[in-house]
Amino acid sequence: MKIPLDDHAAMYVGATRTRRHRPCIGLVRRFDEPVTGDALLRWANELAHNPRGFGRRVVRPRVPGARLRWQAAADLPPMRYEPDALDGPEIVALLEDEVSSQPDPATAPGWRLAAARTRDGGSIVTLWVNHAYGDARAILSTAFDAAAAPADPPVVPRRWRTETVEELTDVVQRVRHGVGGSVRLGREAAGAWRSAATPGDLQRLTPTIAALRERDRGVGVRSGRRNVALVRTRAEDWDTAARDHGGSGNTLLLAVVANLIRGARQSRGETTDRPLRILLPVDLRHQRPNGQHDVTANAVVGALVVLDGGAPRHGRLDEVRHATKAAIEAAAPAGAQRRDGRPAGPTGTVDAMRLLPDALTHRMAVLAQGADGVASNVGPIPPQVGRLGAHRAAESYLLGGPMMTDLTVCLGRSGGDITLGVVADAGRLGPGGTAHARVEAELAAWGVPGTVW
Repeated sequence: MKIPLDDHAAMYVGATRTRRHRPCIGLVRRFDEPVTGDALLRWANELAHNPRGFGRRVVRPRVPGARLRWQAAADLPPMRYEPDALDGPEIVALLEDEVSSQPDPATAPGWRLAAARTRDGGSIVTLWVNHAYGDARAILSTAFDAAAAPADPPVVPRRWRTETVEELTDVVQRVRHGVGGSVRLGREAAGAWRSAATPGDLQRLTPTIAALRERDRGVGVRSGRRNVALVRTRAEDWDTAARDHGGSGNTLLLAVVANLIRGARQSRGETTDRPLRILLPVDLRHQRPNGQHDVTANAVVGALVVLDGGAPRHGRLDEVRHATKAAIEAAAPAGAQRRDGRPAGPTGTVDAMRLLPDALTHRMAVLAQGADGVASNVGPIPPQVGRLGAHRAAESYLLGGPMMTDLTVCLGRSGGDITLGVVADAGRLGPGGTAHARVEAELAAWGVPGTVW
């Protein structure tokens, strides 16, 4: 049975095809004991046979203009297994090789695995997967826990005519939404000539257009190479540091991301007084009909938190707290209203873009966010994520690939620890220190002890 991709997944597949973006997310797990190649292969088979997880591929529709489809496919992914034990720098190099790759579910399995033994007798296992399969919460829920996934509907024999009719319906809906969105934008543009205030969707686009105009494109050319830093700290230490500065765990995360971006701007000689725009994914599952049991593949809306530029700062978090509250309040209602799989955003604009070629639509969607970085707080990491056959992970780190942004930081909670996965565009870091050194210095400035590697 073929299932249509939602607009988020289609955007990620389209972005992958441009070869300029890497819309991927991942997981790194550290084990105290060796994980064999046979154990890795068994785990790969387990994941590949879950059609609600990674056991599916993207196929083209028969009817031009219809949505791409998911089709079950139990193909094994590319796997890398290092036979010799690696030290710290070699492990980091392996991680950076993996997150610099770009698995494409439209041409091959959209995920890959790697594993290596460490010099202390343990192991590192990585998973890197195209974002089209879902956001972090969906992947953690469905790929690692079959019980959390909704039951498959009864298999009904389907004729090619049925699929063709569904695809034709897709095209009709696309044209209907596109024409409706274009009409709404046209009415607003006509009204703008008679009123000083720009109404509706056009008004909501103004800050994004301004951000794109202000971006300094003369320095820090984007690169396909990614730099990685992993952090483990006690949750108590993280939360205490946040409270001491008048904030919460979320605002401290945003402040860390902001300072890393500010420092990178200084390193590469870019104008530093431009405002920062940090994308904070907000999970909308609790606002949907099925509540927390909703396992929609991509059920987040991006809240854009706008902060002052300038030099890194480590004082009170009041500014970050107020900016975060305003961003979430602005984004969540719009996202909660979009329960049909369409991206949250200016309705007229999103719908009008359906009349454009997919490649152009996806390019515009990426640019429209105008974000410098992403701060993702996934929250508690489910216990089953640490499972790999008989092995149980000592630490788990979530990762997100920068997609036309400078860096992404993902925060997860596991037991009494907090882990951070930092992935940066190597071309945007600038000279003057590795990602590891910058993250270590940033945490020290906030008084957060931890292990960085």
